[in-house]
Amino acid sequence: MFQGFEDLQIETNGTTINLVKGGSGPPMLMLHGYPQTHAMWNKIAPR
Repeated sequence: MFQGFEDLQIETNGTTINLVKGGSGPPMLMLHGYPQTHAMWNKIAPR
């Protein structure tokens, strides 16, 4: 879905966190609410 981005999972305190990592420049955390998914960022993340 996010071309040029990497799908990752981080295990911490018995919980798995799914994330998508990519791009250039300073880090930016983009969170979604419920019931949305990470797909809502598909046109914004590549910028």
